[in-house]
Amino acid sequence: MLNPTRNLSLRNVNSSKPQLARTESRQSVAASDDYYSFSDRASATSSPDSRVTVMRFRTADSHHSSQPPSPTMPQPQYTEDDLPSRPPTASTVRFEDRVTHIYPRSEDERSDDTARRVPSDYTGPTPTPGLDDSSYVRFAINQLTHERARGIQRHDSVSTTTTGNYPTDQLVWDEGLGYFTRTRTPIRHDTPPVRPSYTSPSPQALPQRPASVDPESFMAVDPPEQSLLYPPLDYLPLALRPWTLALTMLCSLLMIAAIIFCNIWSRRHDGLWDYERQGGGRYFVLQFLPQILATPIIIWSFVIQAALYRIAPFSIMSAERQGGLVMHRLPILSKNFVFPDFSHFQHGESLFGISLFTIWLSNFFAIPLLSCLFQAKHYIIDGQGVWRWASVQSVGWTLVALYGVLTIGLMFLFLRFVRSWSGLMWDPVSLADLISIIQRSNILHDFEHSETVPSVRESLDSRILRLGYWKLSSKPEIFYGIGEVDAPVRTPSLHQTGKRENQPHGLAKVCFDVEHNGGFANDQLDHHLYSPIARYRWTPWFLRKIAVFVWVAIVFALFIAFVAVSFIHNGIQGGFPPKLPTLPSTTAFSSSNFLYSFVPALIGNILFLAWQPIDVYFRALQPFVELSSPTGASAERSVLLSYPSSYPLQVTFQAIINGHFKVAWISLMSLVSVAIPILAGGVFIALWFPSHNDIRISALMPAFYALVAFCGLYAVSFLAIWPGKTRYLPHDITTLADLMSYLYQSPLLSDKILREPRSKTDLVTRLIIAPPSEREQPRYGFGIYIGRDGKEHLGIDRFHRPGRADMLITTSTKE
Repeated sequence: MLNPTRNLSLRNVNSSKPQLARTESRQSVAASDDYYSFSDRASATSSPDSRVTVMRFRTADSHHSSQPPSPTMPQPQYTEDDLPSRPPTASTVRFEDRVTHIYPRSEDERSDDTARRVPSDYTGPTPTPGLDDSSYVRFAINQLTHERARGIQRHDSVSTTTTGNYPTDQLVWDEGLGYFTRTRTPIRHDTPPVRPSYTSPSPQALPQRPASVDPESFMAVDPPEQSLLYPPLDYLPLALRPWTLALTMLCSLLMIAAIIFCNIWSRRHDGLWDYERQGGGRYFVLQFLPQILATPIIIWSFVIQAALYRIAPFSIMSAERQGGLVMHRLPILSKNFVFPDFSHFQHGESLFGISLFTIWLSNFFAIPLLSCLFQAKHYIIDGQGVWRWASVQSVGWTLVALYGVLTIGLMFLFLRFVRSWSGLMWDPVSLADLISIIQRSNILHDFEHSETVPSVRESLDSRILRLGYWKLSSKPEIFYGIGEVDAPVRTPSLHQTGKRENQPHGLAKVCFDVEHNGGFANDQLDHHLYSPIARYRWTPWFLRKIAVFVWVAIVFALFIAFVAVSFIHNGIQGGFPPKLPTLPSTTAFSSSNFLYSFVPALIGNILFLAWQPIDVYFRALQPFVELSSPTGASAERSVLLSYPSSYPLQVTFQAIINGHFKVAWISLMSLVSVAIPILAGGVFIALWFPSHNDIRISALMPAFYALVAFCGLYAVSFLAIWPGKTRYLPHDITTLADLMSYLYQSPLLSDKILREPRSKTDLVTRLIIAPPSEREQPRYGFGIYIGRDGKEHLGIDRFHRPGRADMLITTSTKE
């Protein structure tokens, strides 16, 4: 039977309010969200170096009960030593401050981004009995203080001042929890913000990470052989494949053979062909056909050098060269037209540089020299004088040397790609191809705020990069891309394939501060996103409005002057004095014929070559024009657009189908304008005019009329290159780094539909079909979007993402 007294005592419950028994501690202070520790009480209240006032929390007196303790149940008084042996029971409640012993740190050791911990840093009670949870608690503290410090650093000027002296590149050790990070290196700007100087703490004061814990880093690996998941990285564009280069060299050798034959035959047999008259079949064969035969080689050389520029940075990175400026200094768009480009010599690719220089020599001088290869010469045959077409020996042998040098340059390219690989799975011709290569890169942190800087190349540091297969030091999974060898991951979310697509900011809905009057209004870097000056800062210098106006004025002035001089008083049809000796020498060289063939052809060739950069940039800028549409654009018209790699005429038809009529016309003119040097080089010849009893320079009038028509078409075409608003960007797009600056925070890098495609067909298929959770095809845009870090960025992303506001595209008109 139960004891009545004991039953009675159980029913007598103390009705007084719980009381908090506080013990004054001199070991730690909880001041605010900032995480600070002091060695003693005095340092927390009277330190002259302290910049933030730290206040202790005290329970108000009104919180204590005013009633006396119940006499029925005495108040238990436990000491700290009794706690392990006397656990609380159901009838006993214990309220007491529990002091957490935190590793003492001086103010110089505090950081707003990271905090270093060692196992002895946390000695408080474990939340789970029988299990050491200290590492998880430290992980949570690191997360909270890291996010809070990062937000304060951007918004709160007081906290920024407080934490500005602390290191920004620290490591976080978490006892193997997989939370090892290294803070990114901030991008260098032309006018960097003023930061307080940082005094490094003494090594004795810094807690050290155990040597047995290594950061997760990139490791270069070779893929398994004959594996469909890991194709060989030896792809070459069609124009650079050995058999294609061999055919191009064969065409060059055929030109050499033909010129040698003409030179030798003309010298041994007193000319090549009897001269009949100005015009006719023979005139066409010897005055226009040589330039026409050279044109396919020139056009194909444009295709070769475009492919070479496109893959050269990837090829250098796959070879693991020591040059660290390839990504942001080596162009990926052709520049080798009017002036030669020597940039590849600066990056250790002499074979590329020599090949491009030989291509430039051939393209610049081949048509002008071929236009004056054959001249009419007077011969005495069987006692009778006769005019015959002869080969100019000096010009012929110069052409042999020119095409010989071109063949050698093509041979260098042949050897370069036969003995090494390109590092590519397929041809990187579009923005989508670049996304698939950089989506798991560990160098993306370098591009912070780079989308709005005037020059990306001046903002990045040198890094030795590699293109190929990788794996993380702690995982067996193999992946492909660009990375820095033996460097930390830095962007771990890109490697967490099992995580959801949404980024760590965890926002369900986001919106844009269109007027930009919120908390970031005074942030200079962030303000650039909304600045029209920054958004529409750049276009190629020759496509700026002032430059285009000057081009139009000059071209039309020259065209009007050319027509006026040609037709007033029959200046061309009636002939004009040569002003130079006309009679050919023993080698068939005539000064007047050479001058009026070579110089007009050279001027026409310069006009032809000067149009090529316009064509190149209009092709390259067209994806951004589509992405700048107020409602975005489909993948095949934007991120999959590959006009720079298309062949002549092919790009014209593609652009017409896509409705890009400017690109279609400009690309067509880049091919049609070659008629100007061809016609200009063969239209003039020195003839005897009986009416004037003198030798005069005469023009083949049908060819001259055609020349005037092509020149007029060329001049009018300059009106089509007037750049619209959508062709202006924050900075250049010439290098890989320029393009990556628009993608480094894009959620496209972690988009499930773009995750590690294994072929170009696979990539295109994923982009042109609707995702499983959506009904419509995604649309893509270039504007202000919410990046993977939860902040606003300017660049390329899907125009609409579920749970987010649509991308803000400031361009209101479309070309």
